[in-house]
Amino acid sequence: MTAQTEALKHRWAQLDLARQMESLEFIRQFMELMAQAGYTGILLYLEDRIRTASYPWPKDGTCYTPEEIRSLVEYGQKLGLELVPCVATLGHAERFLAHPELVELSELQGDMGGRFGWGTKQTFCPTHPRFYPFLLTYLQEVAELFPSPFFHAGLDEFWDFCLCPRCREQAPDFASQEALFVQHVERVRQGLEACGKTMMMWSDMFEYYPRAQEKISRKVVLVDWQYQEDVRRYVHHLFDVFSEDRQGLNQRLGFSNFVAPADMTYRNGESLLACVRGRGASGFIQTSWEKKDTYLYHSLPIFVFNGLLASGMASEEATRTMMERVFGTTDTLLTRGVTLALTLGGGRHFQRFSRSRLLTRDFRGLPLKLWEGYETASLLLQEREKTVTTQMGRRVLADLRETLEEERLAASLTQQLHHALDGHPLDQAKCQETLARLKAYLESRCARWQEWRPGVEGEEAFREQCQKVWDEVSGVFGDLETGHQIRLRICAPDGYTVETLAVSLQYEKEGPWHTLFRGGVKPEDLNHALAELFLPYRPPCQGKPRAVKVEATGMGGEGICHVQVDGRAPVAILGVQGWVQNPEHLLVDNVNFAWMGSQSTQEAYFHAPLAEMVNAVTLLLEE
Repeated sequence: MTAQTEALKHRWAQLDLARQMESLEFIRQFMELMAQAGYTGILLYLEDRIRTASYPWPKDGTCYTPEEIRSLVEYGQKLGLELVPCVATLGHAERFLAHPELVELSELQGDMGGRFGWGTKQTFCPTHPRFYPFLLTYLQEVAELFPSPFFHAGLDEFWDFCLCPRCREQAPDFASQEALFVQHVERVRQGLEACGKTMMMWSDMFEYYPRAQEKISRKVVLVDWQYQEDVRRYVHHLFDVFSEDRQGLNQRLGFSNFVAPADMTYRNGESLLACVRGRGASGFIQTSWEKKDTYLYHSLPIFVFNGLLASGMASEEATRTMMERVFGTTDTLLTRGVTLALTLGGGRHFQRFSRSRLLTRDFRGLPLKLWEGYETASLLLQEREKTVTTQMGRRVLADLRETLEEERLAASLTQQLHHALDGHPLDQAKCQETLARLKAYLESRCARWQEWRPGVEGEEAFREQCQKVWDEVSGVFGDLETGHQIRLRICAPDGYTVETLAVSLQYEKEGPWHTLFRGGVKPEDLNHALAELFLPYRPPCQGKPRAVKVEATGMGGEGICHVQVDGRAPVAILGVQGWVQNPEHLLVDNVNFAWMGSQSTQEAYFHAPLAEMVNAVTLLLEE
């Protein structure tokens, strides 16, 4: 536990309004609570959420007006909070680029797929002649609404950089691409400096272009984000998960920097603050992302706790104070229930109901200890809810309990599915009971939208997502009834791998291939490497499959340990395509693996042929 320390000068709480708008009333309530928690500012992650004279295309109800932003700024000033804008200036530009008037500014043109093959237009093209006139004008208009001397320019995760023909011509090699990144940072910095602003940016893309950090102005403030539960060092966010002393590098190069945890688990912020204490960090940003399907209420205790820690308060006192301010009580059992629920982590809603998540488990089995934790936390919150005395606390507790109910539902569904996948009879009555609970839960979440986000954009998409969850889960049980399944064991030591796997069956020699799965496969717990994916399927042909083919494309590679089809194991290798190391391991049912593709995400990121290569093994199945 942390002891009392000196407060960081800048302590900000972030709202992601780009992915989910919130009402002005909610934002004001959020600001009030953050001011009580010791924060000095609010970072509004906006992307394009402000309509201006140069950007008139957003419709009413999908953006904030300059007058509304000024009213929030004024309210913040009364609370002693500065409001800081964040506009993404390279990646995360999909909202801008969704407008026909701006689509030509996209790096991806026509049917270009991008580095991940998705084809989503989400990165600006820095060499387009219209780009900087548009961007710098918009930044100036937004800057005029905020008195704060800071302006955050985003610059994280611009994956599709330097791919269009114009960029390729101007930056044909790595050194020139790195120079183009530096040039962009400097163009934006100078534009913001002309508005009287100090530019801030996320630092993660320096992992990809490391020499760029040495070349940009030291006037830029860097924000280093680390979202793992227990931060012991700075680790990279995609490229082979390198480990480095980023704080020491910032100091050595003369940069001011902030650190940023997320609201995913209770101890992330505490461990990050302990990791960088006394090493020159000047600010702290509590981030929170992607709330379009997840309410922010269950995260508020994390915001308050970390705000108090960043203000210099010791951990035990910060927990006690958080409970008083949010729930109006320091009841011991309620405190344990709240902190346990937040330590287990809720994440975004509905993720655990995806087909791949329901049908994947770690090699050693299901996470029974984690599920017991959900049950315990839920019982503690139910037992001690009577001690909550504040209106905000009751709403936070309701959100926490509903989040735990979702985790418990997903756990129950997963356990029933895997019991059947392992060859045991399916308990139809229990399955129907769990599915009925799921249906009631989804209906309750839609009702919550009406209660907690009345009149706010996104309700229709939320309802559609609830229906999609129901269709997907009920479809899994339907496929299970066929009695056919493919079982695939994988090894993914880099939990952030973006490799795409495809599994196909062939029924006759020289016959067509039937692809039954295409997608990503990862362990449930990123601290593990081995996972098994079960694929119940409807046979596309009569008879037994003759052969199975496993393909992998993308960056980072993936290990394939073993594959079985309807209990039949492979007996011979019929063919190998692309880059496959040790394919013979696929013939043995153990954890040795054939590696498909490059073992380095970084290598494939900068060498497109490696990422685009189809790496495949075709296996003959036993009779």
